[in-house]
Amino acid sequence: MTDLDVVVVGGGPVGVMTALLLKQRGLSVRVLERATEIYDLPRAIVMDDEIQRVFQHAGLLDGLREITTPVLGAEFVTPQGEQLIGIELPVDLAWPLGLHPSVSYYQPQLETFLRESARAAGVDLQLGVEVGEVSQDEHSVTVHATTLNGETQSHTARWLVAADGASSPIRKQLGIDLVDQGFDQGWLVVDVELNRAVPTLPRFVQQICDPARPTTFVPGHKNYRRWEFQLLDGETRDNMIDPDRVWQLLQPWLTPADARLIRAAVYRFHAVVASRMHQGRIFLAGDACHQTPPFLGQGLCAGIRDCVNLVWKLDLIARGLAGAALLETYDEERLPHAAGLVAHAVDTGRLIDQLSGRQSEGDGLGAAYGGSRPFPILEHGVLYGTHPAIGRQLPQPTIGERPLDELLGNDFAVIVDDLSTAAGIASQWAGLAAIVEVPIATLPSALPRGGAVIVRPDHYVAAVAHNATELAAASAALLALIRAT
Repeated sequence: MTDLDVVVVGGGPVGVMTALLLKQRGLSVRVLERATEIYDLPRAIVMDDEIQRVFQHAGLLDGLREITTPVLGAEFVTPQGEQLIGIELPVDLAWPLGLHPSVSYYQPQLETFLRESARAAGVDLQLGVEVGEVSQDEHSVTVHATTLNGETQSHTARWLVAADGASSPIRKQLGIDLVDQGFDQGWLVVDVELNRAVPTLPRFVQQICDPARPTTFVPGHKNYRRWEFQLLDGETRDNMIDPDRVWQLLQPWLTPADARLIRAAVYRFHAVVASRMHQGRIFLAGDACHQTPPFLGQGLCAGIRDCVNLVWKLDLIARGLAGAALLETYDEERLPHAAGLVAHAVDTGRLIDQLSGRQSEGDGLGAAYGGSRPFPILEHGVLYGTHPAIGRQLPQPTIGERPLDELLGNDFAVIVDDLSTAAGIASQWAGLAAIVEVPIATLPSALPRGGAVIVRPDHYVAAVAHNATELAAASAALLALIRAT
C-alpha cells in the first residue's frame, strides 16, 4: 500500500510544474521542499515557445503573459556593438507553435505564480521538510524526512521525482554519476532593476565578443537587466562581487543613479549530464540530471521538458492504460535530447571566445543566434517511422478561433482530415487517444493530405501516415511500445 502516486522532492519550478501537471491529471502528489520561502534572487531568466506551450496546456498562459516580456532579438556583436550575426523577434511574432519564440521573466515572480497555481489545483506542497534517506522496492518508494521542528516523517508513493537541484542528494544516494561535457568557466552574474529609462541600453540579448572580457547582456522582464562577465585569470569571487567593482564593470552602460543592484554572484558555467536519469521507481529531473551553460537560456526549459515527458507516462500507467516498460523510454528520450542541448550551449560559449579572439576552437556561426544549427529532436522512444516531422513539436495553428491544442486533449491524438482514414484504428486507441478531424492543409505542407498524424501527449509527433494502411501499421507499433510490460 502507498500513501500517494508520486512524491516530488524539490519545490523549484521543475518540481512544482511536475506536481501541478500530475495533479491536473488526477494523480495524488506531494511536494517536499527544504526551504520555507521562495529563493528571492533571479537565476533562470528566459523560456522558449515550447515551454510557454506547457503553461498553456496547464491553463496558465494568461497568467504567464502578465509576468513575462517578449525577447526582441539576440545577437553576437563586436565590442563597438556592430552585429556579427543575430536574429530579430518582433513583439507580435508567433512561431509555428503559436507563441512568441522567447520571453523573459523574473524567477521569484515565476515561482510565486507556479506555487499559487499548484496550491489552487490542490497540490500538497510541504515546506520546511528536509529529505533524508530514500529507499525503494518493486512496488513503492519510501522517503524519510525531518521537519524544521525535528519531527520525523515517512512518505510512501508509487514513484518519486527528484527535482532537488544540481547537488541532488537523491542522485548521490543512487550512485548516479554526472558525465563532464568538457566546458568549465567562471563568470560574474549581475542583476539590476532600472530606476529610470536608459535609452542607450541594447534592445536585444547580446553576446559581446570582446577580447578584453567576453560579456553577455540580457534585457529581462520589465525593468530587470542582467550582465554576465567572464572571469579573467587571477580574478577571485570576493573581489568580483564587491559593489564598487561591480559598478566599475557596469560603467559603460549604467551608473548607480540608474539602477538598483539586486545581486552579484560568481557562477561556474559548466556542462554535465547524468549517466542515467532514473533508477527503478525514482526519476531525476532538471538540474539534478543535467546542467548547462546559460548561453541559450535553456536550463529551466530542459527541466520542464523532463517533467512533461515523465508526467504523461506516469499518468497512463496509473490509469492502467500502459505497461511499466513505458518508463524506460524516459532515459531513452530525454538523455540524448538534454545532452544535445548542452552540447549546443557549449558550442555557443566557445563561439563567443572564438569571435573574441580568445581561442581558435569553435563550431562556426551555426551555433550562434540566427545560425543554422537546429535544436535537438527526439530520435528514440515512443516514435515510429522516418518522416522529418517525427520527434519534433507539432505546430499549433488556430483552427477556427481556437488553438489546435485545445482540440487535442491530454492524451494521444490521431489527427486526420477525413474521419474515414481512422475508422480501422479507432477502437485500438480507445481510452488512449482522441481522433481529431482537422484540415491537414492548416498544418505544414510536409504533412500528408488524406493521411494522419499521431501526436503524443507532450505534443511531439510520434508518427506520420499517408493513408489508412500506414496509419494501421504505425498504430500497432506505437501501441505495442505503450503497452509493453
